Amino acid sequence: MINPRAILVLRFSSIGDIVLATSPLTTLRNRFPEARIDFMILSHFAPLLENHPFIDRIIKINKTLPISSLKWMGKLANDDYDLVIDLHNSLRSKLIRRSLSEPSTLVYKKPRWKRFKLIQLHINDFDADFNQRKLYHECLKPIMNGSSDCPDSFLTVTDNEKKQAHEYLILSGLNNKYMVIIPSAAWGTKCWSVDGYRSVIDNVLEKSDMSVVILGAKNDSICDQIFVKDNRVINLKGKTDLRRSLAIISNARFALGSDTGLTHAAEALGIPTAAILGPTSRETGGGTFLQNSVTIENNDLWCRPCSQNGKQPCFRNEQYCMSSITPDLVSTRIHEMIAKS
Repeated sequence: MINPRAILVLRFSSIGDIVLATSPLTTLRNRFPEARIDFMILSHFAPLLENHPFIDRIIKINKTLPISSLKWMGKLANDDYDLVIDLHNSLRSKLIRRSLSEPSTLVYKKPRWKRFKLIQLHINDFDADFNQRKLYHECLKPIMNGSSDCPDSFLTVTDNEKKQAHEYLILSGLNNKYMVIIPSAAWGTKCWSVDGYRSVIDNVLEKSDMSVVILGAKNDSICDQIFVKDNRVINLKGKTDLRRSLAIISNARFALGSDTGLTHAAEALGIPTAAILGPTSRETGGGTFLQNSVTIENNDLWCRPCSQNGKQPCFRNEQYCMSSITPDLVSTRIHEMIAKS
């Protein structure tokens, strides 16, 4: 396919994976500047891609929609695509691909065997420079004309959204520069300790003029547990929707958090980020990318990574991949970022 007129990109979930998928999206737009690019996504994640300059239309799928009806959904989406990029490679995406009128198709290949060997046998066959963005680009090779460029992830927040977020924080009692902490994750094994976060917050308050904004969903109890009663600390757990969260992050000096979607989003907004990795690693899709960002992890443990997404409970009495990451280490990294901000 030399010059497609209409391209459909499929990536339904989750936040981190969708954010990283904006890297090949940039490649597609650069390669085919005149093409229409549609992005199909689960409806509750769709706000993540609002106002994205490289997307002409966001096609939303309801999570509760039966898989049996997705073929009809695919036909409803459009029937004139010249090229389909499947960055999910799931049953749902396969059904949608088959419902279209035989466009050229490029499909993301998941490194299941390599990850199995890494996690189960502790044999690492991944390239030293492997990351998820490069993996997504593997399926684009037939249309990249030999280019090996792998753009940064990219999200958009409007000036008006930034202004509203700033005004919201002022009403919440904060009117100076701040860091954002995103402590929760889908699986508890990916969350650093409550005491660790509290120690870092105390350290930041004592040794800098930085304020702290804690972000999380309404069920993220760790946000309440790490909250420090201080007029420079605001806990916004459950008080912001996805767009407001992105806007708050976009105004921050830097972000600190787990291997979770909003930490990837912070980098896609150009915000230096410190990501604490325990059971996951860059081979499972974690880690940071920006020059001023940092990945904090213990690379000396034979047992990590122990799962792709942190779902697997730790078999030890103590989760050393997290407990070995000390508050002093994280505080040192944070103050290095403060000095650069």
